Amino acid sequence: MYTVHTRTSSPLFSKSTFSVLRRYSDFLWLYETLSMNNPGVIVPPVPEKNTFGRFDENFVQQRRLALEKCIQKIANHPVLAKDPDLKFFLESDTFALDIKHRKAESAHERGGIMASIGQTLTGPRFHETDEWFDKQRAYLDGLESQLRGLVRSIDIVARHRSELAVATKEFAAAISELSASELGPQLKESLSTLADVEHVVEEAQNTQSQQDMITLMSTADEYARLVNSVRMAFNSRIRTYTSWQHADAEVRRARQMHDRAKAQGRLPSDRTGHTAERRALDAKHEFDQCSKLIKSEMARFEQERVDDFKDILQTFLDGMISRQRELIAAWENYQQRLLNRIPTSGPEQGLTVMPS
Repeated sequence: MYTVHTRTSSPLFSKSTFSVLRRYSDFLWLYETLSMNNPGVIVPPVPEKNTFGRFDENFVQQRRLALEKCIQKIANHPVLAKDPDLKFFLESDTFALDIKHRKAESAHERGGIMASIGQTLTGPRFHETDEWFDKQRAYLDGLESQLRGLVRSIDIVARHRSELAVATKEFAAAISELSASELGPQLKESLSTLADVEHVVEEAQNTQSQQDMITLMSTADEYARLVNSVRMAFNSRIRTYTSWQHADAEVRRARQMHDRAKAQGRLPSDRTGHTAERRALDAKHEFDQCSKLIKSEMARFEQERVDDFKDILQTFLDGMISRQRELIAAWENYQQRLLNRIPTSGPEQGLTVMPS
C-alpha cells in the first residue's frame, strides 16, 4: 500500500491537503483509464510489475519514487490534470469499492483497453497518409533499444560497485584484525586508521551504487517505458480513425436506404441521414484533432526528455564529485597522519665501501 499525499490550490478539489491509500493495481487502473479517456495524450507510465524481489528494500524504494514521479507528471500535465478520474483517484475515500463497479462497467462497455485495441485491429484497414508518423515510429524503435541498453549497462555498473563495496569491507576487516596484533604502537595505529579510511571507501561505493540506480537508471527506465505510452497514443489515433470509418459507413448505408425508399415510391425521412452525417463529421474532427494533439505531445515529450536527462546528469555528477572529494580528503588526512609519525633525523650518515 502507498500513501498518496496531495497539496493543491486547484478549485477542482474540495480540500487543499488530503491523503489516501492506494495499491499498485490502483495506479495501473489510473494509467489505463487516462489513456482511454484522452486519445492522443502521452500518459506517464507506472513502473512495471516485478514478482521477484518485490519485498527487497531497494526495489520498494525505487518503485515508490517511480510512482511518485508518475503522479507528479500526470498532475502537471495540462490535459490530464483536468481529468475527473485523476480527481477520483486522489480524493475518493471509498476507492476500493467504487473501483470494482467502475471496472465492471468498463469491462461491459468496451472490454477494457486490450479489447479496444483488438477492435481496432479487426476494423477497417488503416493506411498511414502522414509520413511524419512513420518516421516517428522508426525513431521510437531506435530510442527504446538505446534506452534499454543504457538501463542494462547502468545495472551492471551498479552491481559491480556493490560487489566492490563488499570486497572493500572485507579488506577493511582484515586490516583491522591485523592492527590488533603485536605490531608496535605506531604500526598498529597506522593500520587501524587505514581500516577506517577503507570503511569510508566502502560507504562511498555503496552510496554511488544506489545513486546510479536512483538517478541515471530510473530515468532511462522511465523513458524506455514512456516509449510504450507514446505508441499507445499513436494507437489511439488509429482507434479514432476506425470510429470515423464506421461512421462514414453508416452515412453510406443511410444514403442507400434513402435512395431505395425513393425508388419504391415512398417518402424517406432525412433525419437518419443527417444524424449519420453529423456523427461522421464529428468522428473525422476527432481524428484530425487527435493527429494534431499527438504532434504537440511528441514535442512536449522531447523537451521533457532533454530537461529530465540534463537535470539527472547534473544531480549524478554533483553526487559523484562530492563523494570523490570526501575520499580524497580521507586519503590526504591519512597521508598527513603517516607523515607526522615519521621521526625527523639529522644529516644522513653515509656508508662508503672501499674495494680491497
